[in-house]
Amino acid sequence: MEYTKEFKERHELIQQLEVRGLAIPDRAAALNFLTRVGYFRSGAYRYVFRQLLPADQINERLHQYRSDDYIPGASIEHVMKLEAFDFKLARVCQEGLLDFEVRLRAAIAHTLAARNVAAHASKDFLDAQSCDKPSGDRTKFDAWKVTWQEAVRSGAEDEDFIKHHLLKYPQQSVPIWAVTEVLSFGNLPFLFDLMQTPDAREVARMFGFVHPRAFGAVLRMMVDFRNACAHGSRLFNRAFKRALSLRAHETSGDLLKHLLEPDFTATPKPHQRVYIYAAALAFMLRSHTSGTGWHLTFKTQVRKLNIELQAPDGSQLISPHVSMGFPAQWEELDIWKPTALKGNLFTDSSSVRE
Repeated sequence: MEYTKEFKERHELIQQLEVRGLAIPDRAAALNFLTRVGYFRSGAYRYVFRQLLPADQINERLHQYRSDDYIPGASIEHVMKLEAFDFKLARVCQEGLLDFEVRLRAAIAHTLAARNVAAHASKDFLDAQSCDKPSGDRTKFDAWKVTWQEAVRSGAEDEDFIKHHLLKYPQQSVPIWAVTEVLSFGNLPFLFDLMQTPDAREVARMFGFVHPRAFGAVLRMMVDFRNACAHGSRLFNRAFKRALSLRAHETSGDLLKHLLEPDFTATPKPHQRVYIYAAALAFMLRSHTSGTGWHLTFKTQVRKLNIELQAPDGSQLISPHVSMGFPAQWEELDIWKPTALKGNLFTDSSSVRE
């Protein structure tokens, strides 16, 4: 099929939106919005305001489920409000993910260093069976060796602590606590998978997971989550590629118990939505001995999603329950409540911002 769409200036795109039924009460604000965000990116937020196609016009092969026309009452101001909410939500999630990343680096480094200061550099201190598994045309350990050595070489260009070690101890491997500081967040799950089971279990339990298998899967989810937030990708109405599928007794306590229910939310693809990712992050931060107040910050931001517009069938068009995988009455779940300590204080390592 030949691509036939032609370039349009922003004022022409605004006229097109009006023709299709999207109200533009403030043309200057709309122009500024499209200049800042872009027409294509704004389409991800405009999509939910478009009318659903009749059943006989839906093309599942091309994923065409909505017409170009907008539902009655839809306005560019609704779109702008939704984008602003989503942008702030990503910043809130990114802060929680950064906190988790720092804690994870420290946990892996401390656990491996207790076995050997250069445990990352020898199969003697890692899981031999995991190390010997194939990774392309080499083993996972060989691939890992290339990864951490490249990270060290790159780190030596910017970090004095790496330069110092290489100059003072040229014949010795850089210690694990330095390596974990220069590894990318995306490479930490790779190292975790190579750890011996007792060591991996020790790290997993620091974050509330009973078994390293489930924790390792969640680490990869957090990498995807972090990348989406860091690169400005949409969180609202997003289905991530990895699904969280917890089993009973894989985590400590009952904070994630509601996720075991098959119908915990009305959103399609519930195990791939931002709620289940955020719930896993909140659980891990709360389970860590340092505590957190991030779950309260997240809760405050989600409460700000307040777009009063009904779908043609009379239901609420946009809400956390409809589009983001949130359970009904989610705010009353224990995982989103303050953590009580003596004197009714919170286990909060940072202030809870409103």
